[in-house]
Amino acid sequence: MLRRIAALAVVSLALAVAAAPAARAQPSATPPDPRLAQQLPIIDLVTIGIGSLLWERHGHIALCVLYGDQRDRCYNYGIGDFHDPLAMVWGFFRANGAFWVDKSPPEEMLWIYKHTDRTIWHQPLPLTAEQKAKVIAKLEHDILPENSHYAYDHFWDNCTTRVRDVIDDAIGGQLARMTETTDDRTYRDLAREGFYGMEMPGGSRVMLLATDLAMGRATDRVPTYHERMFLPQYLREAVTKLWGVEPKVIYERRGPPQDADSPSGRVVFALVILVLTSPAWISRLIGHLQRTGLVLAVLPYVLLGTILTGIAVISPLPYLRWNELCLVLFPFDIILLFLPAAKRVAYARGRLVMLAAIFLLSLINVFKQPLLAPLLWPVIPLAVAGLWPAPIARVGQAGETKSAKA
Repeated sequence: MLRRIAALAVVSLALAVAAAPAARAQPSATPPDPRLAQQLPIIDLVTIGIGSLLWERHGHIALCVLYGDQRDRCYNYGIGDFHDPLAMVWGFFRANGAFWVDKSPPEEMLWIYKHTDRTIWHQPLPLTAEQKAKVIAKLEHDILPENSHYAYDHFWDNCTTRVRDVIDDAIGGQLARMTETTDDRTYRDLAREGFYGMEMPGGSRVMLLATDLAMGRATDRVPTYHERMFLPQYLREAVTKLWGVEPKVIYERRGPPQDADSPSGRVVFALVILVLTSPAWISRLIGHLQRTGLVLAVLPYVLLGTILTGIAVISPLPYLRWNELCLVLFPFDIILLFLPAAKRVAYARGRLVMLAAIFLLSLINVFKQPLLAPLLWPVIPLAVAGLWPAPIARVGQAGETKSAKA
């Protein structure tokens, strides 16, 4: 179970392609072609609903340039090599250009999303000829081999934010200046919603847990209205509010509707933690195999903490780099398994003080991540080792006595 959770915690962030956000696209240095302005193509915003697969859970988006003939093309900033997921995941964590923009005929692009049974909307943007020319120039600039790849960022540089910024640059920042009020949902809340109602049995709980484990404190703030457009549905909503252009459905999902809500997974996680840490206190209670019980209780969270700490070290992404769970699932707790009895007690008590401080700082919102359930994981074996030390010491003494007699 732990291996599954840890693996999904790593892979989920890299594969949630359509959910991601973006750093701003830079204005193109290429001047608009006046011939394009004269042809007055339609600039069509196409948004795609969620699908069944992991990387389809937050929707998708594209910009299409429609002349009404064979020149029609759609520009898709969400292309990655899903045939080599490990390389793609590594590229995501290292921010080294694992995703790119590509263009294809509209019928070719739309067929993919119809085939995977995802609702498709389109909105023709009421741009001026000059604005259309600027959009086209930027899209053509980005499609060049030297410009096409980019360092995908799950919240601040993805397919949706790149499209948002192409449009916003052409219209003089009108999207950025929108000040509509939002609710109090954080980046974490918005990302978690994409995993509600997954068809895979237990998939929602596992993926919701993965977002809690792998996403750090940078995601625990409420985005502005402009920042919220990292998700396709909010850019679609903003276009409707800005221009009054209602989205029209090209294709409607035929499968069962996706659930709008799902259990958080945090209660289940707490129960799993109680099971995983039970060897520590059960072995203490029966007075046998106490060191083995401590190993079984400590090793799983140390392994996961080491993975999260490694990600924090290698990744430049702020929501992976600043993960408060690295202080809770502390990799150095591994030494608890090798210390002599007296030092093991001292270390365990020191860590309990540290965890108590983390809990108090969470209550006053200094620490912002959902830490309550994860805190149980180290607290239980550390409490056994630090506050229930006498039997461990007696076992050690008994062992020494047997050795002396031998």
